[in-house]
Amino acid sequence: MRNSSKTTAPAVASSVYDALEIDASARDRLERMASFIADLGRRSTEQTFELGDHLHSASEVLAEGAFDHWVKKRCGLNARSARNYRAVFRNLSGYRDTLVDLSIGSTVLFHLSSAKPGQVDAAIAFAQEQGRLTVVDVKTILTDGAEKGGEPEMEPCSVGGIDGLKALIAAKNRDGLKSYTAHIDMIRHDVEVALAGKRVFKDMLGREIQDLARVAQQELASLARFVEPEIAGGYYPNATVFAKGSHWAEVDSLLYKLGSVDHWPKSAEMRAWLAETVLPTLEWAISKRRNPEWSAGRAAIAADVPVVPDEAADKLSPVIPENPQEPVDPSVSEAVKRMDAGLSAATGGLIRVSEELVARKQLADVPPLVADVPAVAQRGFKRPAILDHVKVSAGADHGSPASDGMS
Repeated sequence: MRNSSKTTAPAVASSVYDALEIDASARDRLERMASFIADLGRRSTEQTFELGDHLHSASEVLAEGAFDHWVKKRCGLNARSARNYRAVFRNLSGYRDTLVDLSIGSTVLFHLSSAKPGQVDAAIAFAQEQGRLTVVDVKTILTDGAEKGGEPEMEPCSVGGIDGLKALIAAKNRDGLKSYTAHIDMIRHDVEVALAGKRVFKDMLGREIQDLARVAQQELASLARFVEPEIAGGYYPNATVFAKGSHWAEVDSLLYKLGSVDHWPKSAEMRAWLAETVLPTLEWAISKRRNPEWSAGRAAIAADVPVVPDEAADKLSPVIPENPQEPVDPSVSEAVKRMDAGLSAATGGLIRVSEELVARKQLADVPPLVADVPAVAQRGFKRPAILDHVKVSAGADHGSPASDGMS
């Protein structure tokens, strides 16, 4: 530990606070911050933000000159380093979770803290693609931005190409994840409030959280699920499903169930369900711990949730029989003829009603997403099969994999 005397000599600490004329209550608070900072060794990304948080809080207690003196005497940091940590906390907290996941080093964060939002997005996209981010990479991104400083900043949605798409994806991941987390946290809070009462009022809680649950389920699908390449029974493709039996499939099923009070247990079973199933699942879904533990032994969430078709697709598209030649119910046929006669007479033949079924042709032959195997065998994270198809095509075009990228 550097400068070990800074927290082990009460007389020295007292003299520092006496010189700065700090009152007793503020001394205790500042000393706790100094102790935390002193205990940190090699700092991880998360600890860099925590350190910046503590230094920023201390700066609000101390005047600028007094802060520089305190941070040097009590924390073993020079004023410049302290300002860097504060800048990381102040300017990059909106990207904190993503930067922690990428394990960006503190020195890189210092340089990145002066970047504009678009440059931070570009740096994150670069790190996600390359698997690392160095000081040189950040300086290059900042330099490119400075050279274009005379140009008006483009709206992200107007930037074309793969780079523009990557920037949009980075923004979507950052802000979309925040929105999803906030909605789950709101649901969790409302459930905790309901459990704190003597009785759980099912309908009242439903009005509070069922719309939030529907939104959160859609956000989860948007963030984590691919798109089915085949369209069946509707105008729009559906999102893929999470692997059967996986914990994320349980989260998805729970959000679906929370989205409608009709799927909830009876009132007598509500308290146990909320406390033993709903809260642990929601906490797991937004936990910031590495590989959070899944509560074992909970009942299957989706066991009593009926599978229903996409309501939007049902409203937009008729159900077309697989065999268009199969006989139609005579009563339906007569009703169609009467409707046709009435509309034809009223519109002078402009509008007609026909019994003929017009099958919709799929525009493209899209490769299947996964092998045609039983759902029980689908485990783990599945990449779209089209990615393998593209890779094979690229190899055929370039001769061999070894020739890719070679001139």
